[in-house]
Amino acid sequence: MMPLAEQDWKRDAADAASRGSASALTAALGPVLGTLPDKQARAVKHQALQVIEAALPDPKRLVRLASGLAQSGDETAQELAVFLLSGHYTAAPDETAEQLRFLAGSPHATVRRWTGEACGTLLVKQFHAFYPQLAAWSASPLPHEIAAIAHSVRIAAKTLNPAWSRPLLDLTELLMSGAPVSAGKAKSPLTLGEGLLASYPQETAARLLGVWIASAKEAVRIHATNMYASAAAAEHWDLLAPGFAKLEQDVSPAVRRAVNRARKQLLKRLPPEQSGEAL
Repeated sequence: MMPLAEQDWKRDAADAASRGSASALTAALGPVLGTLPDKQARAVKHQALQVIEAALPDPKRLVRLASGLAQSGDETAQELAVFLLSGHYTAAPDETAEQLRFLAGSPHATVRRWTGEACGTLLVKQFHAFYPQLAAWSASPLPHEIAAIAHSVRIAAKTLNPAWSRPLLDLTELLMSGAPVSAGKAKSPLTLGEGLLASYPQETAARLLGVWIASAKEAVRIHATNMYASAAAAEHWDLLAPGFAKLEQDVSPAVRRAVNRARKQLLKRLPPEQSGEAL
């Protein structure tokens, strides 16, 4: 038999969920979670998701409850909201996307991380529906929203779906064009390099050489240069070497500074015979 305390919180959580009350649900879970170490707290949150979905089987009402949890500001409530929203996206796509975008900027680091992962999983599962919504976020000046999109691109690229290479490159190009360099600079080696270049080397190299290096936008050229700092750039150096030579001659001091930073990483990764000739 489960302990009485567990019976109590599950009963109270189920009652709150059935009424669609985000505040009552948060109040039911707060006392029990506040007494548990992290591992046990995670287990209770997983059980809570099962209790909520069983108590409120109507997907649209469940999304409304999740929206209330997202807006509460409470860390646990927002964590639950991430999973409920991404799991029931098809019930209310616009509202779900709006709330996930809000959660991408949560003050809680765990919520932001889980939101990025949830957006990536959702992009894989609902690519054609969710892609335009991510694209609409791409001009955001907010670093956490840019991070969520970049994370989504990396997750989708890992599927190696050939039909997604061009739209993922297009979405990344929107990020490079619309976001301040400071918002996405740290993401360039991960998203462009370990994400797109590692999964779609030919397509990414073609976009780099044919579009990004020649872009009139300095930010795009800086992001393109930062890609050379990734491990994938060294692995595909034969495809990328001509582009690096062009970037070394860029008129922008900021681009040339990015070239110098990338060169340091390339020297660590390229065989001596290649680095000696090209760098």
